[in-house]
Amino acid sequence: NQSGRLMADISGDEPFIAAKGGHGGWGNSHFATPTRQVPRFAKPGIPGESYEIRLELKLLADVGLVGFPNVGKSSLLAVVSEARPEVANYHFTTITPVLGVVRVSEGVSFVMADIPGIIEGASQGTGLGHDFLRHVERCRLLIHVVDVSGSEGRDPLEDIAAINKELREFNPELASRPMIIAGNKCDLTDDQSVERVAAAVREQGYEFFPMMAAIAHGTDALIKKCAERLSKLPPIKEYT
Repeated sequence: NQSGRLMADISGDEPFIAAKGGHGGWGNSHFATPTRQVPRFAKPGIPGESYEIRLELKLLADVGLVGFPNVGKSSLLAVVSEARPEVANYHFTTITPVLGVVRVSEGVSFVMADIPGIIEGASQGTGLGHDFLRHVERCRLLIHVVDVSGSEGRDPLEDIAAINKELREFNPELASRPMIIAGNKCDLTDDQSVERVAAAVREQGYEFFPMMAAIAHGTDALIKKCAERLSKLPPIKEYT
């Protein structure tokens, strides 16, 4: 509402009353009598409540893809689902979240969301950061896609630390959200560089999956692990 208070988090079919309606009055016909058939007075009703409220859409997905721009999030979603996000070699190709259904096996599937690229300062609103980060809050599992080749001059490990910092500062609960690290663009670097990232990531307690999303190399193992993790994760806490 206007004071910034969260009034409700609507994630199902449950009703929510944002403002109560008023009570109707009595028209002049209510006061009609045999001797006063057309009374010239009425009783007004009681007005209802009136507020200015802001509605925010938060996508509901099982898995959210996070990471810097142009690291291969859209490419990954495109090869593991029927979604067709725009894929191009420039920053912010994706400017709105895209959902796709990932079918792992007969009767096993989950919803994956491609979250637009997050940049440093996103938790403070830089680069539409709040508009993007709020969609992460509803995801049960995060896949941090990182460019292990460092093709844009950044260290992959620094990227991981920077994105985790933005998630934590936006919502402290995201710091403990289950996360898998997907090392993309392995074909653009050597094995030693990939292993350096993998070893450091595993020391931090994350599972690491090397891949080349553009040709779907390594993606099967990743989505199978996602399905396995999701089967053991509870629903996201709801706020009321």
